[in-house]
Amino acid sequence: MIGIDREVSRQNFLKKAAWAGAAFSAMGIGGFGVAVRRAEAQAQAYESYQGLGDAAILQFAYLLEQLEGIFYDEGVNAGLFANAFLDQVAVIRDHEFAHADAIATTLGQLGAEVPAVPEFTYPDGVFTDVVAFLELAATFEPVGIGAYQGAAPALESKDILAAAISIHNAECQHRAAINILNLISPPAQVAFEEALPLQDVQAAVEPFGITG
Repeated sequence: MIGIDREVSRQNFLKKAAWAGAAFSAMGIGGFGVAVRRAEAQAQAYESYQGLGDAAILQFAYLLEQLEGIFYDEGVNAGLFANAFLDQVAVIRDHEFAHADAIATTLGQLGAEVPAVPEFTYPDGVFTDVVAFLELAATFEPVGIGAYQGAAPALESKDILAAAISIHNAECQHRAAINILNLISPPAQVAFEEALPLQDVQAAVEPFGITG
């Protein structure tokens, strides 16, 4: 019954949002239509995670955090950065590993297996070229943000949902920090976060060694 109620509520929301968007567009207020399209994208992303269960969602999130954590760790150890730049990359690395540790602890509490970390494959030259490194970092962060944005509504545990939202917020900070390192001004340029369906996230990270 819970699943049915949730689906009915979602459909009702989309119907009302679409009607309101049409009404606002007729009045010349197009900005609301953007919010409606974002809501529809969020619903589609949610459907791709629905039914997986909290453990499976967390197992995938764990691999994403390890992918990013190891990437930033390699960047720190490669000697690409110094001073405040090095400190910022190291902080992001520490956050990613802290997220992975927290997810692993939660998986243990659920009685679920913590996935083995594969040998990730990163592009040639990414740890010898600052520009290449920061460009890849700038692609990693939106994928992580979109994954949490899409999966969060499918989480059944309110405690796990709260933790996921906290991690999502930290990932948004990471994106802004990478934008600063890329000399992008202003660094916070997104009015609405984009939720990514599971299949889009999987396709984005598959080249680096995360499969399934």
